[in-house]
Amino acid sequence: MTAVAPAAAGTPVLEARAVERRYRGGRGVGPVDLHVGPGDVVVLMGPNGAGKTTLLRLLATLGRPQRGALRWFDSADPAVARRSLGLSLDSTPDDETLSGLQSAHLWCRQWIREPSRALALCEEALRRFGLAAVRHEPIATYSYGMRRRLALVEALAHEPRLALLDEPTAGLDPTGVHALAAELRRRAESGCATVVASNDANFAAMAASRVAFLVDGRLLRCVAPAELLAAIGGARVAELSVVDATGLDVRGLRGLPGVERVDVQADDGVVTLRYHDPASLPRIVAVADHPGGRLRSMRLHEPDLADAFRELTGSPIHLDAR
Repeated sequence: MTAVAPAAAGTPVLEARAVERRYRGGRGVGPVDLHVGPGDVVVLMGPNGAGKTTLLRLLATLGRPQRGALRWFDSADPAVARRSLGLSLDSTPDDETLSGLQSAHLWCRQWIREPSRALALCEEALRRFGLAAVRHEPIATYSYGMRRRLALVEALAHEPRLALLDEPTAGLDPTGVHALAAELRRRAESGCATVVASNDANFAAMAASRVAFLVDGRLLRCVAPAELLAAIGGARVAELSVVDATGLDVRGLRGLPGVERVDVQADDGVVTLRYHDPASLPRIVAVADHPGGRLRSMRLHEPDLADAFRELTGSPIHLDAR
C-alpha cells in the first residue's frame, strides 16, 4: 500500500455530524458536530471525563457512534479511513527487543509498501523527534520520554492524511513539545490534518489552528486560539495557594478595585483571579494572607487557553468532570 497524497483543497478530511457515544451513567461524548479540513490542527481541550478520548477513538474507527454519522475523506467506510490514518494513544504495544528504528519501520510498513522508502521516512522522522542517535538501541533502554517520542514517530512517519493523537505531550520535555508543534505545523503546510486531545495550554497555543472546548461530552466552542483568548481581554491572572480556602475572604477579594473575577477550588486551596490594575496586587496579597486564608504562594501569568476555558465554563480545565 502506498502513501496517500494530501486531500485536495476544500475536500473535508473528517466530518462528524451529531455523533454521540454515551456509557452507563451518562459519560461519553455527543452529540458533536466537527469539521476538519486539509491543514487543520484541532486541539480538543476539556476536563477529565469530558469525552476527549472517547471522541478521538470514534474518529479513529476504534468504536462506533450510537447516533450520528462520521465521514473520512468524503467516505463513510472505516476501511477508507484506516488507509490514511495515523494514531497515537496513551500507550503503544512495542516489542522492547526491537530497536527504535526497527519498531518504527515495522509500523510504517503497514502503510508504505516499498521497504526503502519506509526506512527513509522513519529515519527522517526519528531525526525530527530527536531520536536519531539512539535509533539502533533497544526500546527496553529508552526512558519514558523517549518512548513517547517513538510513539509519535510510529504514528506520523508514514505521513498520514489524518493523524489522531491522545495526550501527545505527556512525558515530553520542552524540546520534545516544540518538536511536536513543529511537526504538526509541517504537516499542516503539506495539507495533512491532525486532531489532538490535550489540556496542555501552551502546546495548544503553539500548534492549534482551532481549539475545541468539550464540556460533559458536548462541544462548546471550536475556534482559533486568539478568538478564545479575546474573551479574557487585557486582564492578567493571579493564581494563589492558601492554607484554607474555606476561610478565605472571597467577598473581600471580589470587592477589590481592579479585580474582575475570583474562582475558588476549596479542595486544592487554589484561588484564581483576574485583575487589570497591578496596583491591586498588595491588596490582593493582604486579603489572601489574612488568618482566615493564609497565603502560601502566588503565581502571576498572562492569560492562556486554560484561563479562557475557565472564563467560558466557570470551571477549571483540570477538574474531573465525571
